[in-house]
Amino acid sequence: MRNYLNKIFKLLNLSGRDWGVLILALLLAFSTWVIHKLSLNYSVYLKVEVVAESNIEERAGSSSSATEIMAKCRTTGWRILYSHWNGDSEVVVRFPASVFEHEGDEKYFITTDRLHEYVDQIFGPGVSVEYFVTDRVHFKFQKESFKKVPVKAVSSLSFEDQYIATSPLTLVPDTVTVYGDPMHLEALDYVATSTIKHSSINEDFSGMITLKPINGMRFSVTEVHYKMDVTRYLEVTRKAVPVKLQGVPAGLDVVAEPSYVNVTMKVAFPLKADPNKDFTVTADYGELKTSLSGHITLRPSSLPLGVIKYEISPVAVKVREVTE
Repeated sequence: MRNYLNKIFKLLNLSGRDWGVLILALLLAFSTWVIHKLSLNYSVYLKVEVVAESNIEERAGSSSSATEIMAKCRTTGWRILYSHWNGDSEVVVRFPASVFEHEGDEKYFITTDRLHEYVDQIFGPGVSVEYFVTDRVHFKFQKESFKKVPVKAVSSLSFEDQYIATSPLTLVPDTVTVYGDPMHLEALDYVATSTIKHSSINEDFSGMITLKPINGMRFSVTEVHYKMDVTRYLEVTRKAVPVKLQGVPAGLDVVAEPSYVNVTMKVAFPLKADPNKDFTVTADYGELKTSLSGHITLRPSSLPLGVIKYEISPVAVKVREVTE
């Protein structure tokens, strides 16, 4: 055999340097063949251990154990090789709560027709599923203590001159479900947003803002949508507006002191109505029963259309009985 090989080598007339070139060429040819083969598509069975994450109300954020998902797939040799190398590792897939059906107790399942939307997350990119081996995939989600609390907006806002908000900052959603230790949940009254910062505001604005995390607690959402309506305004001051007393007992003759006040209004521009329209300011005589200072708070009986904000000066009056 050795003599036979020597005859072949002599026939090829290869020197030592030529041998190196030959070996390199063979390695290159083999590598090209392997790359070609691994680049082809194959139909194989793939299986993955999946841990499900979700926001099912009253349940833990992730399944208590991994579930095997197996399917007949079509993919490249590279992906098949990768799958075999990582066969024991678990894949975490986030599902919306709406895809789960409650089977009872801690048991939930997803029908495999819904899983086609999550193939990339389960098996990785470049994989197409021909069919799943089972028609359902089961997960267990343990019960978890929770509490629903309001979301409190934290903001730092500054407006351009003569611009003002026409309504408070609104949040959607304005409540959040918080999961955690029952003792900590009991002391929790609200969840705050990160600081919403806007400056030189001269138009409506909106956006998304994250919630401030709390150690040891999980939120049903991690961010909320905020919005504020803004308008340009004119400042109008009405002087000597009459004060009208209401709820005065029959037969009692009283007057407010002072009897006239000034009202400063911020009115949306362009104007929707005449801000100089006559109106009155009222004081409820019945408030005297609970007033420690003997003053009654003033309120406008009506305001012109488009008034966003107003200030009455003074804010309260005394009542004096008229004697002969």
